[in-house]
Amino acid sequence: MDIIIEVLLSVYMEFMFLIVPEEKCTKKHKIISIIIACITTFGLMALAFWGMYLIFEENKEIGYLPLMSAIVLSIGQIVAGILLYNKRH
Repeated sequence: MDIIIEVLLSVYMEFMFLIVPEEKCTKKHKIISIIIACITTFGLMALAFWGMYLIFEENKEIGYLPLMSAIVLSIGQIVAGILLYNKRH
């Protein structure tokens, strides 16, 4: 189970870093982009874990809201990263 989570996290982080510009930007802008990508990644992971906690431990139906929010935002970020990557190359 740990291997699956590690692989999924590394694949997700690679998709997130497609948004980070590779050229035509200063080092400062690249560092800011990396920091924003990391913060949003860990924020979405926290949102997903919070939703799962509410669903499984508290037996609350409200847990589906943060879980679905994390899924929708993650898919949106991955699609945006792929589109920006394709636009640049």
